[in-house]
Amino acid sequence: MTHPAGGWRSSLSVLACPRQELPLAPEALEVLVRGLEAAYGELEAEISASNPVCRRSGNCCHFAKFGHRLYASRAEALYFAFRHGVPDGPFSHDSCPFMRENICTAREGRPLGCRVFFCDPSWKGRDSELSEKYIRRVGQLSDRLGISWDYRPFMEHLDLQREAAGGGG
Repeated sequence: MTHPAGGWRSSLSVLACPRQELPLAPEALEVLVRGLEAAYGELEAEISASNPVCRRSGNCCHFAKFGHRLYASRAEALYFAFRHGVPDGPFSHDSCPFMRENICTAREGRPLGCRVFFCDPSWKGRDSELSEKYIRRVGQLSDRLGISWDYRPFMEHLDLQREAAGGGG
């Protein structure tokens, strides 16, 4: 995996996306990290209050097998790349390259779609409600920081981040 080294300022080369007009300034990156971590913390508290069951089936990460796609915003992808880096080479979009033995190895930086996904039947509907609430917050944060709203499959974001980091593929 390609990981940024040495703090905020040296991480910028990993965060520069070919479609972004200006690189994210260190101050903006700090606001993004703090803003998303605050939102994610509040989301986790709401999820904990509902106590959905996670069976560690890996269905959340096996997109093709389970018949779903993980979408994320550009801001979430930038945050993820800062926290965990991106895969060095090509990878399948059928499952998350950060899953190992049905366990997420990138939990801290995972996007909203990962955070609200539970196979628990009693959770049905609550995921959409929370997702929409927090997507609005991410959108507001993105607007405030001048990050274009690019909501697409997360694996495509990882591809773009890898290309921006010089990992090609």
